[in-house]
Amino acid sequence: MPFGYGGRKGPRTLSQEQLINNETVVQDKVDQVVAKQDARYNSMTEEEREKYYMHPSLMTKIKKALRGQ
Repeated sequence: MPFGYGGRKGPRTLSQEQLINNETVVQDKVDQVVAKQDARYNSMTEEEREKYYMHPSLMTKIKKALRGQ
């Protein structure tokens, strides 16, 4: 069959092992994002935290939006 089409009808089902692997990859990505956020928070002084989280500037809001926060 051309272009990798195997003649299968309907959606492909994933095995239990593939589902577990997918969940592990997603959790690893979440852990990486949380670690980056924690590192950013820990590197700030109290004044910077107040400014960044409580009274963000327009540029900070844009950066957060681009990061998906």
